[in-house]
Amino acid sequence: MDLTTLASKSGAKLALGLGGALLVLILCLACSWGGYRHGFATAKDKGDAKYSKLETSIAEANRLASDTARRIVDAEIIRRDKLAGELAAARATISEQGKKITNRRIADASRSVAAVDGRCTFGPGWVGLYNEAWGFGHGDPAGPAATPGPDGEAGAIPTAQAGEFQQGGVTPEDIQVVNRDNARICRDTTTKYLALIKWAEGIPKTVTMEAR
Repeated sequence: MDLTTLASKSGAKLALGLGGALLVLILCLACSWGGYRHGFATAKDKGDAKYSKLETSIAEANRLASDTARRIVDAEIIRRDKLAGELAAARATISEQGKKITNRRIADASRSVAAVDGRCTFGPGWVGLYNEAWGFGHGDPAGPAATPGPDGEAGAIPTAQAGEFQQGGVTPEDIQVVNRDNARICRDTTTKYLALIKWAEGIPKTVTMEAR
């Protein structure tokens, strides 16, 4: 066997060996790629399933929380409306009872009105109710009575503040004087209030919004 033939056989064996090794490498790479793709797909499916389950759990938790909050709000609204109704009913009852009590007090105080020489004199009970109605309190129980004036004239009323009768005898003329003064105060207050409204209406809207 010459060297040429030997070299040819050696080259063929080497080529076959390299080809086999390359084939094995390709097969290994193919198996690895297939395994990677299978593992990736499997992991992705598992991850997607877990993510979907997590999303479902979160959505369910949000729904339950929303339902719970809604029920709490609805219950509070019902409770508020119930309390508002009870409060309105209680206020109406108290107001009605207050009117009845005041009416009885007015009737009792009016019975003590004395007529002397054709002139009516209202006693401390009546005066106290009158002052209460105007928001002045009961007046001064220890204060002197009003000084009667001449026929056709109002007496001098020693008051603690404008429009308030002190406890003691008060004549119809005295009442007219106080009503006149109180009515004047009411008219003056109304005039000022209407002037204030007119002034406020003249304020530019932009200034009003900026002030807010």
